[in-house]
Amino acid sequence: MLIALYLWQRYRRREEVPSLLLWLAVPEDVIRSSRLRPDLLFWLQLILLTLLIGGLAQPYFRGADGGAGASRRIFVLDTSASMEAREDGDTRFNKARAALRRRVEDLGPADEAMLMTAADRPTVLVPFSADHAALVARLEDIDPVDTGTNLDLALSVAETAATRGDLPASVELFTDLPATTIDPRWREGVSVFQFGKSDDNLAIESFQVFQGRFQDYRDGQANVVVRNFSRREAHGFLTLRLEDQVISRQGFSVAPRDRRAFRVRGFPQPGVLQAHLEVDDALAVDNDAYEWVRPGRPLRVLVVSRSAALQSDLKLIAQATPNLAFRFVAPEDYRVGGELTTDVTVFHHFVPDAEVNEPAFYLDPPADDRHLPARGEANDVDVLDWNDRHPVLSGLQPVAAFPIAHASVLDVPPWAEVLLNTRTPEREVALAFAGEHDGRRRAYVTFDLSAERLLGADNVTWLLFFLNVLDWLAPADASVSVVRTGTAAVLANVPPLPRRVTDPRGATWTQAANGALVVDARYAGPYRVSFDGTQRRVLANFIDPVESDIGRTSVPAAQAPMKPPPSTREPKGRGSFGRWLYALAAAFFLLEWGIAARRS
Repeated sequence: MLIALYLWQRYRRREEVPSLLLWLAVPEDVIRSSRLRPDLLFWLQLILLTLLIGGLAQPYFRGADGGAGASRRIFVLDTSASMEAREDGDTRFNKARAALRRRVEDLGPADEAMLMTAADRPTVLVPFSADHAALVARLEDIDPVDTGTNLDLALSVAETAATRGDLPASVELFTDLPATTIDPRWREGVSVFQFGKSDDNLAIESFQVFQGRFQDYRDGQANVVVRNFSRREAHGFLTLRLEDQVISRQGFSVAPRDRRAFRVRGFPQPGVLQAHLEVDDALAVDNDAYEWVRPGRPLRVLVVSRSAALQSDLKLIAQATPNLAFRFVAPEDYRVGGELTTDVTVFHHFVPDAEVNEPAFYLDPPADDRHLPARGEANDVDVLDWNDRHPVLSGLQPVAAFPIAHASVLDVPPWAEVLLNTRTPEREVALAFAGEHDGRRRAYVTFDLSAERLLGADNVTWLLFFLNVLDWLAPADASVSVVRTGTAAVLANVPPLPRRVTDPRGATWTQAANGALVVDARYAGPYRVSFDGTQRRVLANFIDPVESDIGRTSVPAAQAPMKPPPSTREPKGRGSFGRWLYALAAAFFLLEWGIAARRS
């Protein structure tokens, strides 16, 4: 390129000029020729460009051992619950951590390493660094969590990190899973260090309290399923404690790879119910589970309606449903914010002009409702879609094909979620929708449940749907929530005050007063949240049959690390001398500039 520039500067062109007198004063030594005649400036510029190109190539010195300078490692440590299994006097996690520590200590002084953990989600704890002491110190602070494993996501992040940067990087995984269980996409590029082979484990596979929203705690029951994941018969005791008081203790035997169910009926009081397995197995985190037995709290419902049929249906429901009370008032006698105390207000064929403060259930609202005016009518339609993700419909069987004689066509507001819908030749029609608006829950059913005769005992699904809507509008005691580990529990109706959270292992931290209160349940057990003298509890259960099945194929404890993947770029580390080439290039640039300036 430099030669081409010099030749271009010397290219002859024919120019017509009025006189040649001026050429007599041109010195002979600067007459240009098409032939390249290198001078001192040319050689200086050539050396300058060569040094710049050499610096961009990032050359390096070979180490004393003949290696190629620095390299990179990405260490992925499995911190899922199965790594807590004990065998041979220690946990799989401690063995994996010790092996990883030895790998870090074997790195060369110029080698860089990244440390990641893999559980339900990956976390980069230490980015690429040659400070091996800091990496080992961070390694000692890691503890396993009570969640499952998502190795695909972790290895995807590791592969992305390995393909970036100017050095080839190899990935080393420390886990209790055999290499054969890793997705083939990652298997070729990952060195697997596997730990553990015992299958000695019993676990609580399922724990449920069956207590209807309007059911007294004395009529509730608990169901516990215990599963034996080992290949030998197992024995133990199952103990249930309600607020630390033992209410049941049963001995059992379970055949290899089998399960057994236990049922406890009736509770002496409400409170936190704990199921505990007294067994001698390798994994302890799945030997405990928690549930919540709700106290009985009446639900007071005000019904604003003129319909005698609806009043008759609701009175029959109240007689058969404990803790559910209806009170009736005619539309002309209703006053927003009146003296009647209510948890939910049901408006039947009527919508008040002013917004109500309590949760509201609008049943077959009039077509001239100024808030949501009807766009038309839908006649003789069936329920075609059933949103079983919503709490109102969770656990209910889809309704059988049942023609609805008449329904209003309403535009679903942006704050609402459709529960039931159908379709007419013109459009889709929402038959029921619900949501939260201005801090208050609202539910709409666009047809008349009573007129369609859907609130009788012969239509159990529709009856449960109606009761679930009331339950969702005014949920029961929210001071206790039950979640699975690895999920984030969002606590609603929390005042904007500082929140103090204590996890099951005793660690305490404070959340800011603004924003939602979120509890990230990484450990199994009770979380306690306190604010303004109020305390809420989040019960986190580790129930994961895949993770509890700790048996692993017998393979060598560790596989030799694979060679780093090939790279088109040479490594750069402490042995690199590219910066010296840049320094020389800068010196030659100043020299060339000085000579050129002096000549001009």
